[in-house]
Amino acid sequence: MFVVYRFARAVCLGLILLATPVVAQNTLSPLITAETLARLVDEGAPQIIDIRNKRALRPLYSYSAGHIPGAVNVPLKEWRAIWADPVALPSARDLTMLVRTSGLVKSRPVVIVHSSAAKGNFGSAAWVYWVLKSGGFTDLAILDGGIRAWKTAGQPLTRLGTPIRRSREVALLDTTWLATHEDVDAVIAGTSTAQLLDARPIHQIAGSASLPNSRWLDSGELMNGPDGQAGDQLAIFERLKFADVMWDSQDTITYCNNGLLAAVDWFMASEVAGIPNVRLYGHSLKARKAARPAG
Repeated sequence: MFVVYRFARAVCLGLILLATPVVAQNTLSPLITAETLARLVDEGAPQIIDIRNKRALRPLYSYSAGHIPGAVNVPLKEWRAIWADPVALPSARDLTMLVRTSGLVKSRPVVIVHSSAAKGNFGSAAWVYWVLKSGGFTDLAILDGGIRAWKTAGQPLTRLGTPIRRSREVALLDTTWLATHEDVDAVIAGTSTAQLLDARPIHQIAGSASLPNSRWLDSGELMNGPDGQAGDQLAIFERLKFADVMWDSQDTITYCNNGLLAAVDWFMASEVAGIPNVRLYGHSLKARKAARPAG
């Protein structure tokens, strides 16, 4: 059923896609609603990762001010920390330590919760999704609309912290969805046929020009729902279909200033639409400037 659904989504894009093998244990669609998550919580199925700060002045940004019962708090900064080196990729040890201290296991589905205080917060969740998928997790989802959608749906919140039980999981860096500095260099030099996709809004591009020969797909255009939600999936497919991107003939590398907006383009294309050969430039432009001062 899941494979049929995935193929149907691809047809909506009008693309001919290679079927991606789906592990039998997968139970989640990449985007789930608050109602779906509530049902899963009742069934005791998911591991819920709340990536907001532990404390913040605005309650919407604060895990301590109210979170989904059972959700553990692993803030975005912890997921970003393993990418702090502007040159090196995270090691298997880095990923494994992060996964273990987050208490995660691959045998259970994982749902990522963000604040949804702004559209950019979805990029934070998409980044964490990408890190976990690259670490070998296959059953993943993002709560569409984040904690705001959960509250709007009238679902319960708690202020009691959820203790994290350290796991023994092992994570390895799968580079299938990763683009490195060298990959981007090759595109710019003309030795790679991949296409670069700038996910930034126009005001950011005006402040810092796109990489040479880039195409453009503002990540905000893929977030057409209210309150930072992704919105109707058919509308997302249409935007992807009519974007100035050759999805069906070239590999695609998404990028932005720090990877978070690029993660939105990657997630919508790779995970929601099922388009193969879409990769995220993990370090993106800020790290590139440090690693390639003359680039």
